[in-house]
Amino acid sequence: MPEEQCHLFDPSSIPIGEKKLELKTAEAPVWTENKAQLIQRYLRYFVFITKHGTYLDAFSAPQSPDHADVSCAAKLVLESDPKWFRNFALFDLSKPGIAFLQNLATANTVTKRTIHVIQGDSNVELPAFLAKNPIPEKEATFCLLDQRTFECDWQTVVEVAKHKKTGNKIEVFYFLAQGWLDRSIAALGNPEVDLLKWWGNDDWKVLAKMPGSERGIYLAERFKKEFGYRYAYAFAIYQRDGIDAGKVMFWMIHASDHEEAPKLMMRAYRNVVAPLEPIEQLKMEFGADAASTTANGSVATANPQR
Repeated sequence: MPEEQCHLFDPSSIPIGEKKLELKTAEAPVWTENKAQLIQRYLRYFVFITKHGTYLDAFSAPQSPDHADVSCAAKLVLESDPKWFRNFALFDLSKPGIAFLQNLATANTVTKRTIHVIQGDSNVELPAFLAKNPIPEKEATFCLLDQRTFECDWQTVVEVAKHKKTGNKIEVFYFLAQGWLDRSIAALGNPEVDLLKWWGNDDWKVLAKMPGSERGIYLAERFKKEFGYRYAYAFAIYQRDGIDAGKVMFWMIHASDHEEAPKLMMRAYRNVVAPLEPIEQLKMEFGADAASTTANGSVATANPQR
């Protein structure tokens, strides 16, 4: 049993309608190898609510190309049905990673879908992309910040979270590498500089001293306080085996303004390894009858935007 598997939420703090949302612990741990499937499953629910969307992925290429079918979130989201995401922006630093992403883009057969593949430091390229290609205020948008340790500068999070000026902010999954965070901090040659850039202020010293079990909640609160997200929660991702078996390796922070998002996230988290629900079932559940999918996966008619 994972040593830190616990209730991470205070249901009374979730103001969804007049009912309190009961967020329960997953019946089985979500392992590190399930990360990409978790993202895919949640975004499948996401598009059934939005009927459209833009997907931003700051660190898109898989760390293990040989296992991309199960480890690359960008690939799983691109191939997921229904194919209602219209716009993709995929970033990566490495040339092999970019080649992999370009192959994904080339293999796309969905009409009216735009896929941008951008090589470079996502801390530079993602804000530049948003400046050049502003996301419409009513465009449902999701951003994956799946860093390994310190790759994502806090200013990049700021640019994403504050990009929209009205309505719902860009929805975010942010990964905090809990499993090796202490070792990585100790190994830094110049932590005062490196961690200031990563964390955005000197409070990284507070983070470093607190128990690992509290870090996810601490970071989730930061998303609410600094950016004004209505909902932000920490989800534990565990190590299945090896020397770190049973330990929390990542805290995945989910930040959103949409009232359905926490419920859909918990559903995805609790059912990550279960077979995907049939599309017809989800259409019935989410009332997707106003949107139809053509043979090539494009949306014929869209419901009001998220």
